[in-house]
Amino acid sequence: MAENKACKNCQKQFEISQEENDFLEKISPEINGKKITIPEPTFCPECRQMRRMSYRNERKLYKRKCDVTGKDIFATFPEDTPFKVCDKDYWWSDEFDPMKFGKSYDLSRGFFEQFHELELSMPLPALRVEKSENSDFNNDVGDCSNCYLCSRTHSCQNCLYTYRGNHSRECVDCMQVVDSELLYNCLECVNCNSCKFCEFSINCTNSAFLFDCRSCTDCFLCSNLRNKQYYFLNKQLTREEYEKKLAEFDSGSYELIQKGLNFFKEIKDRAIYRNLTIVNSEGCTGDNIVDCKNCQSCFGLKFSEDSMHLWDVMRYKNSMDSYSGGRDSELIYETTAVAASYNVNFCLRVTESRNVSYSHFCRSSKNLFGCIGLNHKEFCILNKQYSEQEYYNLLEKIIGKMITDGEYGEFFPSKFSPWAYNDTIANDFFALTKDEVVARELRWQEVDKKEYLPQTYVIPNNVKDISQSVLNEILACECTEGCLAHEGKPCGKNFKINPLELAFYLKEKLPLPHHCPDCRYNARQKAKNPMTLQATKCSNCQKEIQTTIANRELKVFCEECYEKAIY
Repeated sequence: MAENKACKNCQKQFEISQEENDFLEKISPEINGKKITIPEPTFCPECRQMRRMSYRNERKLYKRKCDVTGKDIFATFPEDTPFKVCDKDYWWSDEFDPMKFGKSYDLSRGFFEQFHELELSMPLPALRVEKSENSDFNNDVGDCSNCYLCSRTHSCQNCLYTYRGNHSRECVDCMQVVDSELLYNCLECVNCNSCKFCEFSINCTNSAFLFDCRSCTDCFLCSNLRNKQYYFLNKQLTREEYEKKLAEFDSGSYELIQKGLNFFKEIKDRAIYRNLTIVNSEGCTGDNIVDCKNCQSCFGLKFSEDSMHLWDVMRYKNSMDSYSGGRDSELIYETTAVAASYNVNFCLRVTESRNVSYSHFCRSSKNLFGCIGLNHKEFCILNKQYSEQEYYNLLEKIIGKMITDGEYGEFFPSKFSPWAYNDTIANDFFALTKDEVVARELRWQEVDKKEYLPQTYVIPNNVKDISQSVLNEILACECTEGCLAHEGKPCGKNFKINPLELAFYLKEKLPLPHHCPDCRYNARQKAKNPMTLQATKCSNCQKEIQTTIANRELKVFCEECYEKAIY
């Protein structure tokens, strides 16, 4: 039977289902022959997600010195962080020994405090860039080459300013693109090629300004199309008519691109929206779910089953309360960025591991508790080695003390995060003001704008008038709604044009951006639906439905009405 509770963080009422309690019972550890049940959550699902996200700086990079080698590096930590920061290449090498920072556990003190002291005492990895070539200026990338300022991007080549690119090539200023090539400013696109300004589209080619289109080729300024070619403003043209129309649009002109984007906004305002996107899935609730089974209250989920409260995850089984992660993981609880693992809970970035709890940055290990940075280790607590029996005897005592202190069953408190709140992904989804952050005893990273330089270079309207000399120019962001804009004044943040980026603009006949990468990212983030279900009525048949679409002016259809209208 479901149980209602008041969230310890926001006081909102939330429900603990029997399925959730059954899951907690399933993952609860048995130590020295005794079953120790993991307590029920005290935070509501949204506050639990916010807390996990506060441990993820995915995009913000700083130039600083490595505290170990002294070399100049880029890191997700600013120079004034209270944490020690280590060059990624050294940290991941055999030279770095995290075991030398091991600490004996003090049973008279709380666990979170002691873990925080361990984290303050040892260097943390500046970035996560694995198995990649010429891709140092990124974070959370793997198996990439020639990528620049990307994050959460894997198996990609020649991608720039892209968030969540996978198995793609030459994608610039994109978000969540998969198996695609030659995309510019695209959002949530799969298997697309040579497309610009396309959103929520699949299998499209040689097209621009598309919204919710499938298997379309040579289409321009269209929405809700299926298996079409030579469409302009949702009207069928002959090939000759289409090419004539397209020739009238100079994509290299910044002025014309802005007009196209304004027209595209009107098209999206008139388009038909499906209330929820749940594709090839059975027994699922949430949104943006593909090829899943029996997954409840999940968002951005793919190839998973029998799970609850997952965000941006793929290939999980029997798991609950996680943000980011994948690679065939099972029995995962209260984690962020856990992959290829089994029975891992309350962890940050643990991979290829089993039976690990309350640990950060551990790989290929098992039977760890409260450890940081360990690789191929077993039976360790606070980075100190124990025999198997010593490990379980101490673990039983630690968990008993944590239960008494109200710590066991809770993810790490946000106040102990290695990153300031406004540098984390939590601030993208659960934005707080500086005063709100300080009131919660969290850290806030100040932005020093006095170093920004005025832009002295006048960007030509058309890319054909751009020369290689622009690579030496410093630009200033003109955005009045983005990352640093205030009271209608431009953001002003300086940025430069990358050589690979300029080559892309010249080849694809696209104008130079006038906004900084952060403001461009924020604009794409705002185009996505919030990960919160709300009740509404189908705009067509007035049936009661749920949706994540907040704009009540849009035409949101139930699944049946949407299918009839589109197909």
